[in-house]
Amino acid sequence: MQVFLGIRIFRSIEDTLCPKDIKAMPKLSIVIPVHNEEASLRRCIDSILSQSFKDLEIICVDDASSDASADILQYYVDHEPRVHATAFARRLGTVLARKLALLDAQGEYIMFADADDMLLPGACETAVRLIRESKCDIAQFTVDFEAEQKDSESVEKFVRIFRMREMESHGANILYDCFVNHRLMHNLWNKIYRAEVCKKAVGAMPDIQLHHYTDLYLSFFILYFAESYRSVITNPCYRYHFGGGVSTKTPDGNQFKELCEVSKVLPLMEKFLRDRNAYETNVSVLDAIRSSLRLDMVNKLLTIPSLTREIISTAIESWGGDIIFDFLSETGMFKYPCESRLSMISNLIDQYKADQRTIAKLQSDLAEAQAKMRKMSPRSSQVLRSPARATSRLGHPSPVSSTIKQEITSTPQKVQFRFVQKLPKI
Repeated sequence: MQVFLGIRIFRSIEDTLCPKDIKAMPKLSIVIPVHNEEASLRRCIDSILSQSFKDLEIICVDDASSDASADILQYYVDHEPRVHATAFARRLGTVLARKLALLDAQGEYIMFADADDMLLPGACETAVRLIRESKCDIAQFTVDFEAEQKDSESVEKFVRIFRMREMESHGANILYDCFVNHRLMHNLWNKIYRAEVCKKAVGAMPDIQLHHYTDLYLSFFILYFAESYRSVITNPCYRYHFGGGVSTKTPDGNQFKELCEVSKVLPLMEKFLRDRNAYETNVSVLDAIRSSLRLDMVNKLLTIPSLTREIISTAIESWGGDIIFDFLSETGMFKYPCESRLSMISNLIDQYKADQRTIAKLQSDLAEAQAKMRKMSPRSSQVLRSPARATSRLGHPSPVSSTIKQEITSTPQKVQFRFVQKLPKI
């Protein structure tokens, strides 16, 4: 079924009087996806407009915000010719928002910013000089962090992961160094890119509605097409706000289901590699991405206070029961038992559909853990209910279509946002 979507396409007075094809092209394009960011959007845009490097444009795509984000963008479009924006009539996700912005970008270089973050003084000048001097496709700079909860363990771990190291990588090694060796991170906001690499990436990237792990998805394609990468310790260029999103908080059932949608990217990535005869050389990259995502999902699953059968089914349907139990063992669920954990495992086994040998092994592990728990804590001697028999094997979810077949038509508005290229079908 085709869905016709209205898009707000804004045009400033300056764009009307001075057509784009006769204006000088900016050197740098900065892409900002926006969804309900009225509290921080002005700060983000102002931090870019106040940069000492002036030869830039800001391209915002409002992903159907329900707050005042579109009104804020309207103000900047009316008053600042370097700000351009497009607004989706319904939410399509950050991947498609960034894709649309990249198709419109006119700069030689690309930077990405999240609407709740900001660029620090001198950031654009430092980043452009870095990528010019390094003569590479991607250059990484230093960032700093702002957290809602000071001195928390999760913040310290996050900062430790993003600790800057100077390095270089080339060709096919770039994907491997990111997803297997973890020598560089897949996040978009701590790097500057050659625009031609980004445009090539989004041209080959299958369309998908995705709201989480979007940096990983787009980075996979950008890193595939990049020929050279370099990271250099600089003055901090970007300030990341930690703690605002679902990915850094304990999810509820609906949020967990939305997080699990990232499983749909795996068959898309695999097909992309197979179509280019690059699967065999990158199979370890795909395996590493799959393992990392599944482990993250299990860790999220274990934090949900009320674990319902529906949530358990979502986890198993998205990732496969056998993988779930592999990670339960690795994360110490059997090794360090407590009654609530073992009850959770028992619920999971109830939902798990596999051959009887696998079920028997899981039941054996559960019985050992129960015995260990009773020995450690005599008061916790309640016998957990036996897992239900499961006689059929759970199949993996069917692959998603490689393209979301949707058409976008422009809707007349009193004021239009600029969009210079014919809208793609997404």
